[in-house]
This record gives sequence, structure tokens and C-alpha cells, in this order.
Amino acid sequence: MKIAFFGTGEFSANILKSLIKNFSNKLEIKLVVSQPDKQVWRKKIIQKTPVKIVAEENNIEVLQPEKLRQNQEFFEKLNSLDLDFIVVVAYWKIVPKEVLDAPKYGCINIHWSILPKYRWASPIQESIKNGDKKTGLTIMYMSEGMDEGDILAVEEVEIWKDDKTVDIFRKFEEIWPKLLVETLEWILSWKISWKKQDDSKASYCSKISKTDWEIDFEKNSWEEIYNKFRAYFPWPGIYTFYKWKKFNIEDVILKDYSWNKKVWEVDKLSKKEIWIVCKDKKILVLKQVKLEWKKSMDIISFVNWNKDFLDYKFC
Repeated sequence: MKIAFFGTGEFSANILKSLIKNFSNKLEIKLVVSQPDKQVWRKKIIQKTPVKIVAEENNIEVLQPEKLRQNQEFFEKLNSLDLDFIVVVAYWKIVPKEVLDAPKYGCINIHWSILPKYRWASPIQESIKNGDKKTGLTIMYMSEGMDEGDILAVEEVEIWKDDKTVDIFRKFEEIWPKLLVETLEWILSWKISWKKQDDSKASYCSKISKTDWEIDFEKNSWEEIYNKFRAYFPWPGIYTFYKWKKFNIEDVILKDYSWNKKVWEVDKLSKKEIWIVCKDKKILVLKQVKLEWKKSMDIISFVNWNKDFLDYKFC
């Protein structure tokens, strides 16, 4: 099967690696398309996208068009490859109709939720933040509407109580390449039927903003705070304010029992455990923190430098 692979980030790169390593007898990757390289850090060093790095390591041609719409040269290139499929994995650009029409059997997208739930940008984070017990991968035909295409295959994944976003990505990486290749084979052999999405059941999640990862001990329960921590770990993390400075909480442990202390108050459970009493009197044990303009440090070191942190009230 001749395919072009569209992707950009680390997750896409891991999927591409797996396809090359485990399915080269079934797939011929004719082209990789990724977003343009970007300048990073203050020295403005040009950094290649993770997908581009994998493609170059395996001698696969890479294109990085600044734009897709009305890019006639790019459309002609796709059409010249006689592609069976285009596979899109977190490419992070809108794909126009000319691209959707280029392969013989369709443009295939893999989405990180059980559609039509959680369309758009951050489905894994949204699912964890909402305390869902399961999520899943949806393989679908792409359409001009964002995440609105017909569904080809779905595989569910459990969300365990301490799973973070990175853990769900790892679970997806284990099942995604095999499920994708099987789906492409089913399409070619006419052994699969597709299902239209029920738009009336659709829900949406946007790009992550600063208000999403801010926590409020006065308003949020221990479970809501912990779910936000899991959803936004390792990036962008969760934060509140300590003495009017941004206070990033980089690692926590949940203690599922009540404590007879004032809500939002910092206290010391033992020599090695500093915790905060949440809205519902349950506690969040702090492990690693970072105060604005300061370096990251473990909570004991932080308290040693900030003695008044004990008994501080986050309200």
C-alpha cells in the first residue's frame, strides 16, 4: 500500500517509527509531510520536527509546505505519487479538499477520542480532566469539517485513576499502528463498513489556555485538582499563586482521606510530606514545585527556603 504520512510532533514520530519498523512489508511510505521547522530558544536555533527527523533517518522524502491551500505545486506532487492512502496523525494543519482527493482510497485520520465525543484540539486532556474512565482511538475518513468524517474503526482504552496524559499516549502507541494497518487492509478488501457520526452527540475541546491549567483551592475539589494535574502533566502543568507569584505544582500525590484542618491551608503531615487541604477536606501532598522566576525544587527544599509556606492559606 502506497501512502503519504502527514504528522509533526513526538507522538506522530513514534507512530511513523513503528510503521517503518513493523509494517514495511505492507506499507510503502512514499512521502512524509510535516510542519515547517521552527526557531527555538533565544539563539533562534532551527529545530527540525520529530517527524522530519524520523523520515530523514529512513531516507524518506520530506516536504514542509508553509501553506496547503492553493499550493498547486504541492497538489501536483501528491497526485504524481499514485497514492493509495494519505494518513494524517497530529499534523496540526487544516487539510484542504485537494489533498483529501489525492489518494485513490481516501485520506485517513486517527483521532484521540471516541468520536463524536471530544472533537478538535485536546481530547486526551479533556477526557482526563473530566474524570472519564475510558477513552479510545477513532480511525476515520477525513472530511473538510474538523473531526467530522465517517468512522472506520474504534478501539477503547481504559483510563486508570492515576493515568496522566503521557500514559494514555503510551497506551495509544501500543495499539495504533497495528489498528491503522488492519483498517487500511480492510478498506482495500471491502471488509469494512463506515459509520456516519451523530453530530447531535458531538462535544468539543479547544486548544489549552492558561485559564485551563490554573487551579483554585477555594473552588476546586481535590479530585478536580488532581484530574487537572493528570491532564496537564508534563505540559503545561498546573499552577496557582503564592504571595502574588505564579506557583507551579509539578508533582503531587493524592491522599484519599479527610483531615480536620482549615480548607486551603498548608500543613506538615510528617518530615517529608507537605500538603494542602482542599475544598472537601481531602488532601493533596506536594512533591515538586516551582515558584515564578525560581528553579524547580522538591517541596522540602522549597519549605526550607520559604519557612512561611507552612500554614499559608491559598484563599
